[in-house]
Amino acid sequence: MMIGIGIEQYGGEQQIKEINIPTEQVGPEEILVSIKASGVNPVDWKVRKGLLKEDFPYELPLILGWDAAGTIIATGENVKKFQAGDDVFFRPEMEKQGTYADEIVVPARLVAPMPQGLTYVEAASLPLVGLTVWQALVEVGNIQAGDNVLILAGSGGIGSIAIQLAKARGAYVTTTTSSKNYDFVRDLGVDQVIAYDLGSIAETKKFDFMLDTLGGSAYGDALKLMKQNSKVATIISERDAIKPDYAKKKEENLQLKVEFVFTRPDGENMGHIRELVEAQKLKPVVTEVYPLTVDGVKKAHKSSQTGRTRGKIVLSRETKSN
Repeated sequence: MMIGIGIEQYGGEQQIKEINIPTEQVGPEEILVSIKASGVNPVDWKVRKGLLKEDFPYELPLILGWDAAGTIIATGENVKKFQAGDDVFFRPEMEKQGTYADEIVVPARLVAPMPQGLTYVEAASLPLVGLTVWQALVEVGNIQAGDNVLILAGSGGIGSIAIQLAKARGAYVTTTTSSKNYDFVRDLGVDQVIAYDLGSIAETKKFDFMLDTLGGSAYGDALKLMKQNSKVATIISERDAIKPDYAKKKEENLQLKVEFVFTRPDGENMGHIRELVEAQKLKPVVTEVYPLTVDGVKKAHKSSQTGRTRGKIVLSRETKSN
């Protein structure tokens, strides 16, 4: 039995409750994981509110959360890479039950060994943001040494990992953030900080690549900093934030290659993240930890919904208080 936290109907935080669902049978290519910690991401409360019903027509009740670390309990007969007792981290399939739970069955191809030296909480903070950033900066951007890279909102969960990955690949990295987060992003290795609350974005060096985590007018303002024929990866859909009218024209004039990234679960990518962590080129940025309880999930969602969170929020089965 999956004993977890989720919803029986869409709505506000008051809909969050304990959910018990029969655990799936472990298939030949699958593993059963005892979850120790689950990352919290904006997609969690967007699903809870019913904002993604068209993309993911879930059958309720639904356990939320799609970001975890834990220990393998059992493996399918065809799984050779892993065995019971192995610590792993992963992002499961969004279409299925989530990770705010005591256990979950996932395809073995989606998981990777947990990086050595990390706690479960630290490891659980990495799958979604790590995969998003890898797929945006490496697969879309093909970031190379010497590239000028702009990351919008560098102090957030995605931005804080994007800064580190871009630096690990040898890029010159600029980020936007508020002035109060200046030291926070500097400590992550950023080369230049644009503090958006100290006036509009001033002219600066032009960029080869931008990671957009904000959309809307912030994205529109940043377009004037892009080189001709440069690349943009955005994680913001039109549902999240509508582009200003002038943004489309600017994209066309600059002949930008703009690609939307919706994070794909991928064990091979998780392996790349693990290697970067073990090489000490990437570190988890966990700023809030709550217990994996109904009350803990409500607090975590309220914090995430502010849009002002530094780094990552994580739910832990081993913590009793924040």
